[in-house]
Amino acid sequence: MAGPSKKRAFESVTKPQKKPRVSDSGAAGLQKDGASVRSAPAFTSALKSEEVDFPRGGGTSLTAFEVKQVREEGRREADAEARTSKPKPVKRRQVSERQAKRAKKNEVDTSRAERDKDTFRVEQLSYKRLVAGTRVLGRVHTVLPLHLIVSLPNNLLAHVPIASISGTLTSLLNAEETMSVDEEEDDDETSAAGAPDLGQLFYPGQYVVAKVSTLFPTASQTFIAQYPVSETTRLAARVELTLAPVEINADVARADIAAGFAITGEVLSEEDKGFRIGLGVDGVEGFVLSSEIEKLGRPLVPGQLVATTVAAVTAGGRVVQLSLDPVALSRALVSEATTIGSLLPGHLVSGLITAVVPSGLNLKICGFYDGSIDLAHLALGEDDIDDKFKIGKKVRARILYDTVIGTEKRFALSVLPHVVALESPVAADIKTPLEVAVPIGKSLASVKVTRVLPDWGVICRTDDGIEGFAHISHLSDDRLPALSASTGQFKAGTYHRARVLGHSPLDGVVLLSFEQKVLDQVFMQVSELAVGQVLKGTIRKLSDKGLFVNVHGSVDGVVWPLHYADIRLKHPEKRFKVGAIVKARVFALEPARNRVVLTLKKTLVDSTLVVPGAFADVVPGAVTPAVVSKLLDKGCIVDLFGGLRAFVPQSEAAQAYVANLADIFYVGKPVDVRITSADAATEKIVASVRQALPTALAAEKLDVGADVHGIVAQVHTEQVAVTLVPSQLTALLSLSNLSNHRGQGIDELRQTLKVGDRLDDLVVVSKNATSGLLIVANKKRVRTKANKEAAKAGGISAGAHLLDDLAVGQVFPARVLKHTPAGAMLQLNPQVRGRVHVVDMADDLSAVAGPAGPSAVLKVDDTVMCCVLAVDKDKRAVDLSTRKSRTTEKKVAVVDPEINSAADLKEGVAVRGLVKTVGDAGVFVSLGRNVTARIMIKELFDDYVQDWKSRFDVGQLVAGKILAVTPRGIEMTLRTKQRAAAPAKAQLSDYAVGQKVAAVVKKVEAYGLFLRIDGTDLSGLCHKSEISDNKKQNVALALKGFREGDKVRAVVVSVDAEKRKINFSIKASRFKDEFEGEQAGDSDEDNEDAEDDEENEDEDEGEEDDEVDDEVDDEVDDEVDDEADDEDVSDPEDEEEDEDVVEAQAFFRQLRGEGDGSEGDEDEEKDDEEDEDEEDEEDEDEEDEEDINTASASSSRAQAKSSTAAASTALSVGAFDWSGAAAAPEDASDSETDSSDGDEPSASTSARASKRRVDLAATAADGVPESAADFERALLSSPNSSFLWIQYMSFLLALHEVEKARAIGRRALEKIAFREEDEKLNVWMALVNLELGFGTEAETDKVFKQAVQHNDARSVYARYIDALVAADKDEMVEPVFQRLLKKFSAYPDSWARFADYYLKKGNVVSARALLPRALQSLDKSKHVEMTEKMAVLEFKHGDAERGKTLFEGILDRYPKRLDIWNVYIDQCAKVGDIASVRGLIERALQQKLTAKRAKFLFKKWLSVEARIGDAAGQDKAKERARAWVAENAKSEE
Repeated sequence: MAGPSKKRAFESVTKPQKKPRVSDSGAAGLQKDGASVRSAPAFTSALKSEEVDFPRGGGTSLTAFEVKQVREEGRREADAEARTSKPKPVKRRQVSERQAKRAKKNEVDTSRAERDKDTFRVEQLSYKRLVAGTRVLGRVHTVLPLHLIVSLPNNLLAHVPIASISGTLTSLLNAEETMSVDEEEDDDETSAAGAPDLGQLFYPGQYVVAKVSTLFPTASQTFIAQYPVSETTRLAARVELTLAPVEINADVARADIAAGFAITGEVLSEEDKGFRIGLGVDGVEGFVLSSEIEKLGRPLVPGQLVATTVAAVTAGGRVVQLSLDPVALSRALVSEATTIGSLLPGHLVSGLITAVVPSGLNLKICGFYDGSIDLAHLALGEDDIDDKFKIGKKVRARILYDTVIGTEKRFALSVLPHVVALESPVAADIKTPLEVAVPIGKSLASVKVTRVLPDWGVICRTDDGIEGFAHISHLSDDRLPALSASTGQFKAGTYHRARVLGHSPLDGVVLLSFEQKVLDQVFMQVSELAVGQVLKGTIRKLSDKGLFVNVHGSVDGVVWPLHYADIRLKHPEKRFKVGAIVKARVFALEPARNRVVLTLKKTLVDSTLVVPGAFADVVPGAVTPAVVSKLLDKGCIVDLFGGLRAFVPQSEAAQAYVANLADIFYVGKPVDVRITSADAATEKIVASVRQALPTALAAEKLDVGADVHGIVAQVHTEQVAVTLVPSQLTALLSLSNLSNHRGQGIDELRQTLKVGDRLDDLVVVSKNATSGLLIVANKKRVRTKANKEAAKAGGISAGAHLLDDLAVGQVFPARVLKHTPAGAMLQLNPQVRGRVHVVDMADDLSAVAGPAGPSAVLKVDDTVMCCVLAVDKDKRAVDLSTRKSRTTEKKVAVVDPEINSAADLKEGVAVRGLVKTVGDAGVFVSLGRNVTARIMIKELFDDYVQDWKSRFDVGQLVAGKILAVTPRGIEMTLRTKQRAAAPAKAQLSDYAVGQKVAAVVKKVEAYGLFLRIDGTDLSGLCHKSEISDNKKQNVALALKGFREGDKVRAVVVSVDAEKRKINFSIKASRFKDEFEGEQAGDSDEDNEDAEDDEENEDEDEGEEDDEVDDEVDDEVDDEVDDEADDEDVSDPEDEEEDEDVVEAQAFFRQLRGEGDGSEGDEDEEKDDEEDEDEEDEEDEDEEDEEDINTASASSSRAQAKSSTAAASTALSVGAFDWSGAAAAPEDASDSETDSSDGDEPSASTSARASKRRVDLAATAADGVPESAADFERALLSSPNSSFLWIQYMSFLLALHEVEKARAIGRRALEKIAFREEDEKLNVWMALVNLELGFGTEAETDKVFKQAVQHNDARSVYARYIDALVAADKDEMVEPVFQRLLKKFSAYPDSWARFADYYLKKGNVVSARALLPRALQSLDKSKHVEMTEKMAVLEFKHGDAERGKTLFEGILDRYPKRLDIWNVYIDQCAKVGDIASVRGLIERALQQKLTAKRAKFLFKKWLSVEARIGDAAGQDKAKERARAWVAENAKSEE
């Protein structure tokens, strides 16, 4: 290499033809020859600052041309110096000829060595020469789910993992994996989009720049284990690449990134005006405008790699604007590079040929760096390399890869046209891609060897001009040590047979093989086979998974056990031996595995039906062979050829219906199916086995109108089943058609026709393509002229001709053939018959209603006169009548006139008829030939008759009256008593507001009841607000207790004559005067029991409270009035602040029962009523919170009737109320319901609610059934009443009829409507209690589980536990509680019930241990409720001090919860702790309260003092109330 002095000498050489170059700083260059000035280079070299004598790579700062000029200048100077110097005379000595030749040879070798000293060997790229860090240009060969297979130069393959493509894509994959592990993690913008598939980022044939990251001695097991082993994956597994720009562009100098520089980057993100591109160069980022996306032809996604060219450099080189124009990319030429790392694979450069060697070319690129081009990338064809390329010639080439030999780095380039243009190699037509033009496996008759590459292979050319390459290992079956270009079998110019093994996408050649074993192979790949192709193979291996067959090629065949034979083989090893030859058929292709699925089923191999190769070949209607692969409940799955599957519905599995497909199919059975439908969107196929049967296929060949003949198979009532010959199809032939053809009656024909008779002259008249049903008929006979004349001469000779002549009203003699259920059959002549209805036999129906029936009037074989009533020529039916009034002209007494239609009947007319049928809905009576009347059950008798069906027989004569004639039918009655008069046409004017009426529930809606005034047709609405006086009562639950037909008392509340509307009310307060009268006058009707006494006590207690309240009002209200009067209420801003005082004033005025005489008295009284209602609501809430044990209530209808029926039919079984009413708790005052759960209605114990509940159905029927018949009659009108059903069961249990009681319970469950869930639940619990009392434990558990399945499970568990506790079944209670907690641990009531049970049994420790368990299972929102329930239980059954502790814990966290204070105070009052009550109320009053809340606390204080306190305490409460009012009034001022 030249030192600094040599370098300065190079710079002083004159080069006039070289264009001046200007440096970035603009300084002038050195002068040349004293005339021309050379500018500084256009780049700043790193050598300038370091003055290195030996630049990296052996390069110089001069171009190759300048180097040659310098050498020539030095040679001239040396020659001149030699001429000027005087050489010393040398004495020559004599040399021999041999020595002269040797000296001459040495001179030649010296000159050749001088010439070749700067050349280097051009080598092919191989797996051995690849080293980690090599950058290489490749083309995408295959896109796999997680890898790319890349084609490299010189027929190499490599793979790229999905995580080595770009940093952005790797981040997206990591985010996606994180999201899949933790779904609750918040999605960011990157992870929300998700990582794209490799198919979205790459396509086969795409050029990519890669870097070798890892080399494997044999193969990457991580890669090869994920995909089927093939030649491609096996070769690609040896090298692993990375495409990440940060790895590829790491050595690119920032100064070299200028306009026109080609570089690959990764899409980082999408911005408003384009995309950010990461280039992998420190301090430089690219940006692509949105307008550039159209040039790419496909959208950009984050993580995608894009090949770009620099369009502009901005922001001081930190941001470069990139272009995606593929034309600009393919033409981007790199002419200068400050460092060797800036030259990347894929760059287009201009190279100067410095040497031509047999293996290729040596070049200098960018004036500094060495490069080479091997013969495979020179596109020589058959030309000589020395003739086509000369030293000093410049060529444009594209860098393929860089190599490091020692410390010197060199580049390999290519001048192939498709590589230079970055395009795909094409065939000779310049259109078809090379991979398509020459498929793998194609045999080539003659290819010419154009060039021999020793130790590597031969380059060939096909007849089509396509370049090919055959590796040395594929030239012969025997191993070749070396190749020679001039000698041997494969020298240049020889021709050979070849076969295509594959393609090298980057090199643009097809890979060939000259091996004879390859040429003899039948198949090279799966694509050469076709689905359905029959072939022979050799058994290679038999395993448990399948049979592996060699198909005489590089394709493996597999036969699954399902396809060994037409039947399942138990011992396949006895049939299949290794090496045996089998005949198989291609069932499916698996190109990904290079494997073919075969079938050995003889039925499929020999089938001539067309088979589909793919879903596109599936045609609806086509018949194809298949194999049953799976049996389902509603069909089966069959496997079709081509790897397809179809579903065969159960209805299409066989000609006849088959309940169990296993009876006719087995897995593996070969069948033929017809494709009925194919959905292209979902690729779902539906097929039919029935339509592919031989009979169905034969039916297709028969068209309507075809002549057929057959044999009688079966004779039915109306048709004949005929087996057609020779197709063996079944067809139907009408007996009427055959009778016309033969001139016989149908009955006679049915008797004479025998199975096996041959039927000729048949024709197909109808064919159902779906079901395959055929209908045939006899051919019409052609009537000739002679036949017509014979007919005239003989009168009526044919049945059809007789029917044409028959007319209504004609009278004929006829013979009675037989009796039928509807009457009798008469024969007019041998060809024509007629029918006589039973009501048309006589004018007096009593003649045919006797014991003998119709035989008394018409005897078989008698000849009678008949009259034609109707003729149906289409059906060949004739209706006749034998009534004397019809057949004679004499006057005959007609007892029962003819009734031909409903128009002959009127309401109230007395008629007689014959019973036609007896059904569950009543009796149907024939009044005429085509007229039938219905008699409902209630219209059969005047009195109730249970077994009414036994009173009627078919054909019995009945007499009654017509009730109604409607288009829907005719109604008739047999009752003899006078029916109730129809509802009077009452007018709205007949009723006034306030009038009390008896009404019937017409309809029940969610918003109220529709009532009809009894005895009229007037109906109106009773709104739900007019049902109960308690505004807070669950009216929806009360509405469920009413049913259509219930009788109630109502009061008219409004009458609108214009709109013809009337509204009712059934509030108990509307009947207050009647209730008082009834209580005074009917004392013997009300049986006072313990429950009534308890209610009276509650009323007395309430009266005491009212007296206490009055005392408070008398003493305190004046002060409240005075202080409230002083308030200024005119200021709008103070109106809200005055509300509390106004409320307090209204409260005390309400307690006093006085008004102030102002205009607002009415409003205030109304407000007082609302406050009272709210107070009642709070009291009810208080009771709800205290209560733990819930008692399920039956419907309000059952409650209304329980008082009258319980005494007569109740039977005690445990604690279950067999009267039909809900079981009441033992302690009514302590009964509570968890209102928050809302599962069961709470039972109120207030006196007002009791009155309301009793009076809702004050006029309901109060008769108590006393026999089974009475219960049956009652259940006919009220089948949905669980009250009646349970009473019925109790009645039977009293008679020790346990089985009948069980049957009644099951019958009740069937009869009660499915919407009546509460009624059904009552019956289920009756059955459970029945088993508890009379059954075994196993039977009880069985009924309980059934009840859980059919009802609300939690309600059933609760009532079942109550029943077990009441029945003293302690050994069964605790396991049920455990199951309850397991299923319903999220409900506080479940835990409270269990704790209550433990406490009542004295097991305090277990009860208290439930609280921490409950708090762990319950939601935090229910912790307060649970703790409160446990505290209440401690007060009731445990330690009151512990209950106080629990309440104090709640109040510490929630001091403003007045409801907690209220319950706490009540529990202390119940245990008589008046001191605690006073302290609690004082603490509660210290909270910030409204007047309404304070009113509530003061009333409670006075009430408790009145019950368990003393006078001093009452005085203190009153004084505290006055002080609170005064204090709050001052604070508001």
